[in-house]
Amino acid sequence: MKKKLIIFVFISILLIFIKYYTSDYTINYQVNNYDVLTVYKDNRLYYEITNKKEKYNFDIYTSRKLSKTRIKEIKTIKDEIITCIYPVIKDFETYPLCYENGIYKDYNLIESELLTNYQKNNNTEETETKDFEYYNILNKDQYVALWNYNGYIVMNDKSYENIELFKKDTYDNSNAYIVNETIYMPNYDQEYEYSQLVTLNLKNHKTSKIEIGYNIDSNSYIVGNIGKYLYIFDDKHSILYEINIKKQETKIVSNNEIGYKKYNGKEFVKCSKSEYKVDKIKYNFFDSNYTYKYNEGLYKKIKENKIEQFINKNDIKIIKEYQNQLYYSHENSFYMYTPLEGNKKIFYNYELKYNNNNNIFVYINSK
Repeated sequence: MKKKLIIFVFISILLIFIKYYTSDYTINYQVNNYDVLTVYKDNRLYYEITNKKEKYNFDIYTSRKLSKTRIKEIKTIKDEIITCIYPVIKDFETYPLCYENGIYKDYNLIESELLTNYQKNNNTEETETKDFEYYNILNKDQYVALWNYNGYIVMNDKSYENIELFKKDTYDNSNAYIVNETIYMPNYDQEYEYSQLVTLNLKNHKTSKIEIGYNIDSNSYIVGNIGKYLYIFDDKHSILYEINIKKQETKIVSNNEIGYKKYNGKEFVKCSKSEYKVDKIKYNFFDSNYTYKYNEGLYKKIKENKIEQFINKNDIKIIKEYQNQLYYSHENSFYMYTPLEGNKKIFYNYELKYNNNNNIFVYINSK
């Protein structure tokens, strides 16, 4: 009897733990005359704060805690031009949410003495003294790789390394592709056609070669990947190759004889050859919590409530989005944007804007 009771108590505790430590939740409450909505789902906290005049929203990526994570206090920061709130959450660093002249705007872009103590000391105005400059702002789980004509400069944490892969310089590296922490690219030392892929692991800097088993015209492009399969379309010969990058096996999955198919995000369906040759279709499907729009600067919308927030005043090229981090290039510099810290410069390269088609790769070790 005691044994059954112990088992019952253990199972009950386990069920309670699972319910309150892993389950999603939605709660509505009031703080300082503001209505607050908090939603936890998929390791993400979404907050929506409203009063009679303004509406604010932001999110935090974190694992579920035993208790529901609420805003404890909302401070007001206000003058004739700006109206801001500062939400206070126990155990989390937050930041002001602001309107300036009626525009919902990143607080780091607002010039106001009221925000000085909250704003971060960013390095966007740094003066470069070298052809290449790395600013040591990445952490140990962030990797950035810059094509350097015959290899990559790989940046991580407080250091970087120049890794040479090829004997000759190649100025167009648009046919490289990243899967997890590994970059795949043609063997550029093979002219006109290539029969090998060269790989670079950004974490350990190890390189290798994959024998494709076919000669692929240099005028090809990597369509994308689905799990362990990498797809390359040979434009000259109108052939779609599927490469198992784990087993290093290759097969033809589309050509003139057997017809053409494409991946639509769920399954392969029939398509025309022109979709590969003319449209240059890609298999890159990414479910984002945000959308971005250019209108004399960059605006961001969170999917739950599409308030347009102004986050960048420059014309930029977005390279990667990870959670609420945005990696992008502008002119000759490469940046990371986060809502907490705003825009921070990762590196400078004196000819980046002239070679913007050469891929910059970002890998986040999230395991």
